[in-house]
Amino acid sequence: MDVQIAAYHSLRWLLRPFLLRGVAIATHGINHIPQQGAAIIVCNHRSDTDGLLMTLALPRYIAWMVADYMTTVPITRQLLALTGMVPVKTEGQPTPSSIKRALHRLRQGKLLGIFPEGEDYIFANDFNAPLAQLRSGFAHLAYVAQVPVIPAMIVPKAEKLEPITIPSAVRPHIEQHYDLANIRSIVRYRAADVRIGKAISLKPVARLDKHEQVGWLQMQTRQAMLNLQNQLDAA
Repeated sequence: MDVQIAAYHSLRWLLRPFLLRGVAIATHGINHIPQQGAAIIVCNHRSDTDGLLMTLALPRYIAWMVADYMTTVPITRQLLALTGMVPVKTEGQPTPSSIKRALHRLRQGKLLGIFPEGEDYIFANDFNAPLAQLRSGFAHLAYVAQVPVIPAMIVPKAEKLEPITIPSAVRPHIEQHYDLANIRSIVRYRAADVRIGKAISLKPVARLDKHEQVGWLQMQTRQAMLNLQNQLDAA
């Protein structure tokens, strides 16, 4: 077995009793996750625990794209490297090395996980706001790698706001872009649905140029996520 996949599942198994302890997670649409082969999972981003929640909810290995400043946190840096996560800049354009790593994961037949709302939703501290506009990076990667996109939504069923704690190593990076004096809370789930939608392929628009395909995929993915969010009874 791939070393990174083995490390991922070992840590997932070892830490499961301690991660998100007391959080009830119900997963719907798990059949939309292929048992093998590459795809990009695109999910909304309401809490700093979203990556952990999705990791626990879905059985396959996922190489998550994570904020590069998280590599400044001791132990976290080693765990991210060990499990094959992909650090990426949270402002401006992603570096060529991040793009290369992400495409490499896809060409290995792995799932790549992305939160294309970025951090704006979390640091806006308005947790009743609608789904933010999705940044286009995931769609560009899907176009280059020619892989489908799988929409996903974390839908809270019970949650509370807790005071936000930002590690000292990370704080300077966040302060460059956000006024932390106005950021006091973070969502903590008590119960949540993880809803997975049908894969979206670029095949129906293969005759369009790259710009049109990327725009179409961005729009289709956001609409699919909104549909998942608005389901009255997730199947």
